[in-house]
Amino acid sequence: MRKLLAAALVFVFLGTGVSHAHQPVILLDSDTSAEKGPLLVDGTVSFAIRASFTKAGQKKAFRAQLKEGDALNFQFLIMDKKPENALKMTQLPNLVVTGPGGFKTTMKLNERTKFFESYTQTTYLYLGRYSSVAKSGVYSFLLTSRGKAAITLGVGNKEIPGEVTRGAAPMVSASAAPVAPATASAKPSASASAPATTAGYTMAQVKVNDNIKTCWAVVDDYVYDLTKWINSHPGGAGAIVSLCGTDATSAFKTQHQNQAKPAVRLDSYKLGPLQK
Repeated sequence: MRKLLAAALVFVFLGTGVSHAHQPVILLDSDTSAEKGPLLVDGTVSFAIRASFTKAGQKKAFRAQLKEGDALNFQFLIMDKKPENALKMTQLPNLVVTGPGGFKTTMKLNERTKFFESYTQTTYLYLGRYSSVAKSGVYSFLLTSRGKAAITLGVGNKEIPGEVTRGAAPMVSASAAPVAPATASAKPSASASAPATTAGYTMAQVKVNDNIKTCWAVVDDYVYDLTKWINSHPGGAGAIVSLCGTDATSAFKTQHQNQAKPAVRLDSYKLGPLQK
């Protein structure tokens, strides 16, 4: 399992009168089950799980690990802007949470409480909240869409850096260099040029570079070395680290569709085309 350190505390939720900083984790299109999705190693640490859907019937999931007696806390949120705030509750994704000892609950969306998140200058709506005492083990969170929508799940309440693991890709050691394409002789970097061949980079090479030391990702069939963007990303390191070794097309477009500045910044890290 590769380890992802979500180091930036970037979401401050003020709806309850107590500030909670939530580290961002973006659910990918490939996270269709809890086993395939990310694992929050400590489910009491604050995370903002972001998920977007384009049609009904899509599934995205993740897991959170808790100890006996820990607080099991999560909230269902949307941005207070169209089209999200114009959707009826019945049009938003369904959330089912299962856990140890036969635990199972379906999230009830029964409020529309506004709050202003000062870090990103964004107004959100709380639609539902849940709190109970956890049993020791792993809890699974499964979202099933009912149509096009983008939502955020707030999980945990400890304002400390948290660890996330994802997938079964091999871990690259801290001293290892990124895997170069077969036709390239130089070590790739954020400023490296595209490989000489039109074949480009393989997805297998991208998956190996899946950590904070060598972070590669695919966006729109091009491979990017995002390593140097991790600590300079305005939205926090965790948002980039969660994309390392993946096809991040959907995640990037969800956050930065039609935004020129992020697109220009991304282009500066281009390595070359993804080999088909």
